[in-house]
Amino acid sequence: MRIANVLTSIALTSAAALSATGAFAASDETFANGRSIYGVPANQSADSSVLDVANAKFANIKCGDIVTFRSGDKTFTWKFDVAGHRAVDLQKIAPAGFATQPFMVYVSRNDTERK
Repeated sequence: MRIANVLTSIALTSAAALSATGAFAASDETFANGRSIYGVPANQSADSSVLDVANAKFANIKCGDIVTFRSGDKTFTWKFDVAGHRAVDLQKIAPAGFATQPFMVYVSRNDTERK
């Protein structure tokens, strides 16, 4: 009986440790709830900027911006809410087959964020 209790305790402790280290998270690019650390897909609106990825190699935007990316006849829209305001490789957020050329999005703080 004592051995069973010890084994159960070890199993529960191991599971808690793995969970705390993020071993059960989807990846380093998602939060535990499954959301991307780079933001979320969005609907194109009058407020969104449109960037043609064929005409540039990078873009500078502010956190919270909604951007529609165009590559030929393909488009997708993304709201940037980037953890740590890090650079985003467009291929990590674009739909499969969207862009074949490297394109980086550099995200800075917006004017309403605390420093």
